[in-house]
Amino acid sequence: MELFRDRYKTGLILATLFLIGILISLYQIYRLPHNMMVADGYHPALSNVYFVLGITFLIGAYTIWSALNSKNEIIVYRDKKLEQDVSAKENANSGQQTTISLDTVRESVKTGRNAKEIIQNGLQAVCAQLEAGQGAAYMIEEKDGARKVELKSGYALSLAEGTVVAYGIGEGLIGQSAASGKTLYIDDVPTGYVKIVSGLGMASPKYLLIVPVKQAEKVMGVMEIATFSSITEDQRKFVEESAQIVAEKISGK
Repeated sequence: MELFRDRYKTGLILATLFLIGILISLYQIYRLPHNMMVADGYHPALSNVYFVLGITFLIGAYTIWSALNSKNEIIVYRDKKLEQDVSAKENANSGQQTTISLDTVRESVKTGRNAKEIIQNGLQAVCAQLEAGQGAAYMIEEKDGARKVELKSGYALSLAEGTVVAYGIGEGLIGQSAASGKTLYIDDVPTGYVKIVSGLGMASPKYLLIVPVKQAEKVMGVMEIATFSSITEDQRKFVEESAQIVAEKISGK
C-alpha cells in the first residue's frame, strides 16, 4: 500500500479519523439525556463529561496539528538541504573540471632538458592542479641486467638525502603498474602506507592513483599520486593523458 508508506499522509488520515471520532463521541454524549428520556434534555451530571471531553478534544487537535506541521517543515527542510547538497556537489565538480588543464602540463614538460626533468615537471604540474597531498615519479632503468622502477623525483615527498627507492618489475603496486601498463586506483589506503608531513603535523591520505607513463605499449615510468579526497573519473583520465604527454616528450615525439 503506497498510501501507508507516506507517513505524512498516514498521519493526516489518522488525525482526521481522530477528529471524526471526537465529534461522534460528543454527539453521542449530547444525545444521552434524550435517550435516557430526561425531561429537560439535559442532566447536570454530564457537565463534567462535556468539559473533560472538550478539553481533551482541543488538546488532541492542537497536538496533531502541531505534529503534522512540524513533520511537513522537516520534509521541506530536508528537500531544500538535498537540493543544496546536489548543487554544491555539481559546483565542486564543475570547479574541478575547469581547473585542470593539459595545456599546463604541456607547457611544464617543455622546459625539461632530460627524461628526469620532464617527468618531474609533469608530476609537479599534475599534483598542483589536483591539489594532491603527495606525488612520486619513477623511471624504468636497467641495472646489472635487471629492470627496475626507480624513484626520480617527488612532490611534497620527504626522503633522507641519498635514499634510493626502487621496485622490481611486478613488485608492489608501482612494479605491478609498470609490468601491466595499467592504471591502479586504491580508494582505501591502509593507515601508514603513505604519510604526508607538514608544519601542521602528519597525516595519511586515503586515495592513491598509480599511472604508467607509456608511449604506445612501451612503459617508461610511473606516476604515483596520493590525495585526501576521492579522485573522479575525469581526474583519472586527466592524469593518464598527462602521463602520455610526458612519455611523448621523453621519446622525442
